[in-house]
Amino acid sequence: MNKIWLVAKETYRREVKTWSYLLMIFAPFLFFFLSFGIGMMTASNSDGNYIGVVTANPALKQAVKKSDDFDNYATKAKAQKAYKDEDIDGYVLVEQNNNQLSATYYSSEKMDDDVKSELMANLHAVQQQLNLSQAKLTAKQSQVLATQVKFKQSVKHTEKKSFSSDPVKQISFWALLIILYMLVITYTQVTAQDIATEKGTKMMEVIFSSMPGGDYFTGKILGIFGEIVTQVLIYVIGFAGVYFAAPYIDGFSGVFKQYKPMIDQAIGNLASWGLLFTIIGLVLFIIFAAFCGALVAKSENANKAVGPLSTLMLIGFLFTLNMSTSGDTMFAQVLSYVPFLSSFVMPARVIMGAASNWEAAISAVIALAATVGSFIWIRKIYPSLILQTDDVGPWQNFKRSLLN
Repeated sequence: MNKIWLVAKETYRREVKTWSYLLMIFAPFLFFFLSFGIGMMTASNSDGNYIGVVTANPALKQAVKKSDDFDNYATKAKAQKAYKDEDIDGYVLVEQNNNQLSATYYSSEKMDDDVKSELMANLHAVQQQLNLSQAKLTAKQSQVLATQVKFKQSVKHTEKKSFSSDPVKQISFWALLIILYMLVITYTQVTAQDIATEKGTKMMEVIFSSMPGGDYFTGKILGIFGEIVTQVLIYVIGFAGVYFAAPYIDGFSGVFKQYKPMIDQAIGNLASWGLLFTIIGLVLFIIFAAFCGALVAKSENANKAVGPLSTLMLIGFLFTLNMSTSGDTMFAQVLSYVPFLSSFVMPARVIMGAASNWEAAISAVIALAATVGSFIWIRKIYPSLILQTDDVGPWQNFKRSLLN
């Protein structure tokens, strides 16, 4: 057992120290922070512009002072100068005549609808105060005028949103599909290349003389799986850092609070069946990628040997992609129980609401059984495959391994 962990440790250590692995890990973070930095700089340049308000009404001045979209100006001339200097996008001149407010907006462009709604709400509130003051109503009469409509909802049945009309399901669907596709395509190629490179060194006879070939295969799979776990953990920690820091980031906290319920629900979708099927699917693809790498005699042929796996992965990706428009067809229901493809199709069906937990559990058991069975079988024939250095082709190497 110690030798298995030694092989796993060496495999893991050798790969995580390469520049290609580090670039693969940190490239998404660099892209995110670069995009975020550019967005913040753009926002900081645009956030300096406000709408100027020129008014003598104290209540309106106080309301403007509390707003993030408006600035008070004492005179029209000062507002005009600020507009000319591009410190503000425009200015509003508010005048009061016989207890009636009138507002005129000066700018080269129309006022944004949200900003206009905020301004009109403040103007209406001040105008209401002026109206009540002019009417000289008693406290009781004012209270009567302030009476609001009572509104209640009695909902007996709420129809579930369909996939096409539910943005949370769509976000979960696309996130799962892209994550699984990127991990599978990356680690199948890495695994096949690693195994084929080792086979090409012709040092495996020396290694197998000190430990069983099956144990060496187990250590290789554990080491590669450790690389995947490291990558996923780094992404989870990075996302968690952004998730918990977002409410305190200026310019980002408002958007985050608005979409937080959707984000939480999407995370729940990905962390349930999606996570389980991703793990099982990755392990299954890695096991067969190692098998494909062991079939070739030259490392440069590893990509060709892993071609059938790439085709399977592409079929699963494209078919699941088509499900976003075609829905849960009979073909999708069948493929959701087929190992390799089920890792793509079944979690997508669960997210779409087309498959129950029982169906997902049955599919997961089938995929897990296929993974364990494949591991036992390939572990048994792996020494025969890896020691065949004759360049007779993958198919001939495979037939020889079965005869040994």
